Amino acid sequence: MNAPWHYLVNQFVSVTRKNFTKAFKLSNYHDAYLNRMKNEDPADPDWALLYNRYHPVHLDFVTIYTAWKNAGGQQQGQTLNVDQLLELLNAKVNKWDALIQSETGFEKGTANYVSIFPQGRYPFNNGGKTERVEAVNVLAMNIAAYPPLNAVKLLVADYFQLLEAAHDGQEGAKGSTKSKGQEVDIQRMETMAQQYRNLGFLMDKYFRTPQFVQPFFDLNVLRESRQTEFTGTLHPKENEAILIHTFVADDELQLQITAEASSSNSPHLPVEFYLATMANGTDSVAAIVIPNAAAITISAADFGIVNYGTHRYLTVVNPNSEVMRYVVQLL
Repeated sequence: MNAPWHYLVNQFVSVTRKNFTKAFKLSNYHDAYLNRMKNEDPADPDWALLYNRYHPVHLDFVTIYTAWKNAGGQQQGQTLNVDQLLELLNAKVNKWDALIQSETGFEKGTANYVSIFPQGRYPFNNGGKTERVEAVNVLAMNIAAYPPLNAVKLLVADYFQLLEAAHDGQEGAKGSTKSKGQEVDIQRMETMAQQYRNLGFLMDKYFRTPQFVQPFFDLNVLRESRQTEFTGTLHPKENEAILIHTFVADDELQLQITAEASSSNSPHLPVEFYLATMANGTDSVAAIVIPNAAAITISAADFGIVNYGTHRYLTVVNPNSEVMRYVVQLL
């Protein structure tokens, strides 16, 4: 069977499959660019048409994507809670064991003791989380057969309730994440279909000058391979545009500045990075990097911006009278 004609394959859908964040970045950029064209050239009705039909779809995607991200964060928190409780489990078992052995007739090796710990410590340290949680429940039931150990039984039962609640919360969060993941995938395909539709409209509009179509789409994100490390030299007092890229709030960057050899003994001034709306722009909160110090890691949110579709230009400003070198790593 012949492969489908590549013009008929929606690359927006195909390259974002299993990559919701890439779709989110593409949508942020496309929506922001259409809005810019609508505002800068209101005499052309095509921009209002394209924006007004795309923007509602984009907003739906933002809402569902954000809910999915929040569910993922909740799941991570619930997992941490279970892991923390299980990390403490060995110490808890040691304490319960000591209390049990302090009762006459329950010393280690006695029949009573073996009936309470028939497999020793193995069930508490091996198996999955569900098995280890259930091991605590079994221990509580084993102890319940002996009234003199009622106080220990209450301690074990209380800890089992904590574990069970945390475990149930984790499983519920997993279900929520999976459900929202299905929702965001459906909306991803709808949003990327609208971009493909707009591509067709723009190709018809600019069929004689197709180069005018390119700025409407973030090709750096659309293409699968991308540069992740950027290095360069900053001359004294230089402002340099390093890269153009669409970020989302939790994208991370590693930044480092080193000073070239210099005869000056004066301390170096901090170098400033900005995520701006134009090349060499400084319209964001500055990320401050100390020359010759260890690399720092920041998130895109640290630039204090709201519209990631327009703030795409990473700029570095060297206030020093010396040459500096920068290394920027997209994480």
